[in-house]
Amino acid sequence: MADTERVALVTGSTDGLGRGVAKLLAEQGWHVVVHGRDPRKVAAALDDVRKASGGGSSVTADLSRLDEVHGLADEVLNTQGRLDVLVNNAGVATPNRSARTRRVSADGLQLEWQVNFLAAFALTLRLTPLLTSSAPARVVNVSSVAQGWGKIHWDDLQLERDWDRMAAYAQSKLALTAFTNEYALRLAGAQVRANSLHPGMCSTKMVRSTFVFAPHRTRYGSANIVRLAADQAFEGTSGSYFNEQQAIEPNGFAHDLAGRRKLWQVALGQSGVADRPGTVPPELLTL
Repeated sequence: MADTERVALVTGSTDGLGRGVAKLLAEQGWHVVVHGRDPRKVAAALDDVRKASGGGSSVTADLSRLDEVHGLADEVLNTQGRLDVLVNNAGVATPNRSARTRRVSADGLQLEWQVNFLAAFALTLRLTPLLTSSAPARVVNVSSVAQGWGKIHWDDLQLERDWDRMAAYAQSKLALTAFTNEYALRLAGAQVRANSLHPGMCSTKMVRSTFVFAPHRTRYGSANIVRLAADQAFEGTSGSYFNEQQAIEPNGFAHDLAGRRKLWQVALGQSGVADRPGTVPPELLTL
């Protein structure tokens, strides 16, 4: 990899939107770090990336295991000399056929909460030193239109007493959107821009198993993500939420400073980031 080659890590890039993002960035000459949890699918996606760009690398980790999330961060920090873009794309949603089943991670946390929010939180904070040393850099968090009707269930964050699959998904995406805004504020002086988006209802495997209507092809959503990740028009944009290609106001909680910082404190503890103070800039460990 050349010293001047731009590097992007795309989580969940073995399928759907993430695989499309990885390929589009590779076609633009980026060195893409492909991520997935299945080694065979990671190898296939990496082959696509290398056919498009001639380069690329890969990491394998299960984001439903926090030790593997931190292992993923360590591997990227140890193998990549720079990181220009982090795309937190990986996500899960309880499918229709399992609507009554509350799924729990290996760490005992509700699955959507951990994979869609906590994993992105931990990975972003752990990789912040590499992002800041590579600045200008960007973080793009793939949220959802569901954040708009989401609610943070402070008295039942894990939805143990009142399980609802859509409430779980919406909460996780609202938490991700609020985190994006708080992170953008904290990194305002470091030339690390952070934005979130709903890429569009695209016909991915997850959407087909969870929702009914998906008017867009996967490439449409992938292209919307790549715009925020690589288009020079967004070089100075940070702390914004996009619905497909338009910047709009997110759920009001995303602007609630006290709520965001309460969420940040919860995430520091649950994600294990607070247990690794030497690996994260001090300003990200304080309220």
